[in-house]
Amino acid sequence: MGQMGSAMAANLLKAGHEVTVYNRNGAKADPLVKQGARKAASVAEASRGEVVITMLADDNAVSDTVWGNDRLLATLRREPSMSR
Repeated sequence: MGQMGSAMAANLLKAGHEVTVYNRNGAKADPLVKQGARKAASVAEASRGEVVITMLADDNAVSDTVWGNDRLLATLRREPSMSR
């Protein structure tokens, strides 16, 4: 939870939203948990909500977070397609 991500999550909490946080270094999420956030144990667990917001440092962090069976893209909700 970097400076920008922490600030955004804190503002969402203050506005009354349910927020789930994840960080590779779990202790960085603890201040937000004290403010009411739910701490996820994995990227997959953190990506099960209606909206996913990422604040990542570089391309490698994006790849590590997005791609793979237990990562963001694999766990996003998929709405059924509307057939006519």
